[in-house]
Order: sequence, then C-alpha cells, then structure tokens
Amino acid sequence: MYNRLIFDHEILNCLDRNQTRISQILTRGMSGLIKEDGNFIKRVEGSIDTLSYLPKSKYSIIQNDLMKDPFSDGIGRVPIKVGRFIRKFLTKEAFEELNITDVDVEKFVNYYKSYFNFDKSKLKIFEGDDILKYYLEDNYFKPDGFKYGSLWNSCMRQSERNKFMKLYSVNPNVKMLVLFSDDDKVRARALLWDGVKEFNSDNSYKFMDRVYSVYEHDVDIFKKWAKDNNYLFKWEQSAKSEIFVDIDNEPVRKHLYVILDNHDLSYYPYLDTFKYYNVCNGRFSNSQNYSYDYTLIQSSGLVERECETNDEEWDDDEEF
Repeated sequence: MYNRLIFDHEILNCLDRNQTRISQILTRGMSGLIKEDGNFIKRVEGSIDTLSYLPKSKYSIIQNDLMKDPFSDGIGRVPIKVGRFIRKFLTKEAFEELNITDVDVEKFVNYYKSYFNFDKSKLKIFEGDDILKYYLEDNYFKPDGFKYGSLWNSCMRQSERNKFMKLYSVNPNVKMLVLFSDDDKVRARALLWDGVKEFNSDNSYKFMDRVYSVYEHDVDIFKKWAKDNNYLFKWEQSAKSEIFVDIDNEPVRKHLYVILDNHDLSYYPYLDTFKYYNVCNGRFSNSQNYSYDYTLIQSSGLVERECETNDEEWDDDEEF
C-alpha cells in the first residue's frame, strides 16, 4: 500500500550509517525485494534487538483517524527481533538475487545491537591531566585488533605530541567527554568548552567540539548528550565549517570565542574549531571576522602561521 517501508527517525539514522545491501533495500524500498507485511517501524524502548511494526490488519486505525500517530503504542503494534524482521520483510528474491547470506544478516544484527547498546556509565567527563591521558592512542579502542574511524586518524594521538595538548589540561574551562568500550578503552571523545561567548552579543554557551570516534554511529550518542546537557555542537564533525553549529538539525552560523587564562605556552595543539588565536587577550575564536594573530592548525606544536588582522563582517546571506 505504501510501496516502501517507513521508519522512525532513530531507526532511519541507524540504517543510513550502515551502507550494506540490507540497509539499502530497507530504506530505498526496492520493488520486488520487500514484503510490506506491516509498516511504521520503530525500536522497542529499552531493547537493543527488538523492533515493532504496525501490521496491515491495523492500517484502518490510522486511515480512519488521520490524527492518530502510526508510531504510537497501544494500536496493535507487533514486536519482532531484528534478525526475524529482516527475514520477514525481505523477499526470497532479495536473498537470492543479491546473494544475501545468513552471515550478512548476522552482521547486520550485530551492527544494529552495537548501535543501540549504549551503557551510560561508559560516558565520562575528564579534566586536567586526564585529558592528556585519554588523548593518547595507547588508550584507544581497537575492535578486532584494527584501527578504525576518525579517532585513529587524529593527528594529536601520538605520545610525542601529548605535550602539545597542555592548553586543554591547564585551563579549567576545558574538559573532555569520553565514551569507553567494554574493555575501558577510548571509543570516542570530544572536547567540552565552558564560558563560550558570542561576538556582539551577551549570549554565553557551553560547546561540544568535534567528535572523534571509532564507530560513526557513536557521534549520535554525543549529539544526544550535548542536547540533553544544553551544549551547542558542530554542524559537521570535521575541522572545516567551524563557524556553523547545529540548531534543531539546521546549520546556523555563530561567531564564537572563548577566553583561556593560561594560554602563554611553548606548544599549541591543532584546533578544530577555536583555531583563531588572539595573543593579547587569550581569545580563541571560530571566526576570522575579528582580530587574531595565529591560526592554530599545525600538528608540530609550534605557532607557525601568522595571520593578518581581519575586522570585516561576513555576508550572512552566504549559502552554506
């Protein structure tokens, strides 16, 4: 009837981050490859391996009452395990033509469970020298012995560069959020900045910086934590587009800065966001609009690139 499977936002995010044949079939509604035995699929709250769907026999409930939420409980939704869901909603042709095996289904189920298997006790905030400790690659998680994700691509992870990170450890308004694996290794991390100000405004914020992770889907855990704890966070998890923050799932330009009292140091880290450094007042900004002396984007620890003062205003009509 709907010619495609309809998932809630949470499940859709999970599928979008898993670019396997199974996820592509489920999200793209490929003709002849899906059976619509039901629809409006969501995760069962509190379970890491169970979905629920509205069976066809209950479609009349939402057709007769257009105000009825098809994802709501209490309208005859049917719970189903993830593996069984795949076998129920994918046709025989899908398995045969695309050579989907039991191993593929098992891998998908394991991915799904790992995506939603989040132990809040594994998410912790650190400050001071502990920031230096958990920047070290010796403390990073290696699933199956391999080095995955943006965490293992961080240019500041090596022990010889650890001394460059003291800008964070000696300033009390900088902390770090860390997600640990089951073996207490760093699975993801992000700097937290307190006392962030907005230029030409009285606004003050808490800001979560770029998330470095082994698994891409762990970024969603950090974003949810940021929202729950009133932190702004980056629109893109990269060293680019530092001026854009995520506000209600939309990119919004904000010219921000933070003052660090202890900033006269021998070495400086590579900064993803507050990279424009004004030496005179210890101001670290995400904006080139306002005076700064250096752009801190070196992995050598040294201040190498001196920049001209720029007090011009940006065109806020510029397209993202």
